[in-house]
Amino acid sequence: MASETQSEKVFTVFREQLSLDLDSMTVLLDNAVMVAERKSYSLNELSDEVARLLKDRGLMNIQHDQRVSAAPDKRTIRYYTTLGLLDRPNIEGRQAKYGDRHVMQLVAIKALQSVALPLSEIQSMLYGLTEDELDHVIDNVAESIRVKQKLFKKETFKTTRWRELVIEPGLKLVVEDDWQSEMDESLLFDRLKAALDLLKKAGSDGGSVDERDDE
Repeated sequence: MASETQSEKVFTVFREQLSLDLDSMTVLLDNAVMVAERKSYSLNELSDEVARLLKDRGLMNIQHDQRVSAAPDKRTIRYYTTLGLLDRPNIEGRQAKYGDRHVMQLVAIKALQSVALPLSEIQSMLYGLTEDELDHVIDNVAESIRVKQKLFKKETFKTTRWRELVIEPGLKLVVEDDWQSEMDESLLFDRLKAALDLLKKAGSDGGSVDERDDE
């Protein structure tokens, strides 16, 4: 009976130790997954990622100021860092590395620049925002731009295309591309004939078709 009790104790200790080992392995695995999911970008990779997101959000090539590039290049990124608009990068070895927060900051900066906000205002608006808050800013700007573009399309004047039909040298008929006569064909011919008669009379008198004798 004592040997059985001793065996149970040994088994209990073994089970507890195994449980601790499994918990440790789970923590290690969880940490490994978290590290693997965190992205790291070089300066060139950061610029490319920002350009990709700007395009996906519909914010590429809509800058009001032609001096402002659609996507930030390396020089611009360094400039924003100097101004405090962008968090300083992590230094790994001797190379600067950037993360997802830097990506969101840059996309938000370019989004606000697209609605003509100066950098000083952008800096005060974005200071201390979390990644989720930065994402919210970007979505709001993108939606605002989409609404304005839709309204602009509705207000755009219709383009009218014209066709020229040469009747004979010196005489041509100009009509709208989608013209359809709403009057009877015989009446239309009568009006065309009257117009030709008026042109002949004006030519023989040496005058203009637009001239009128009101007396």
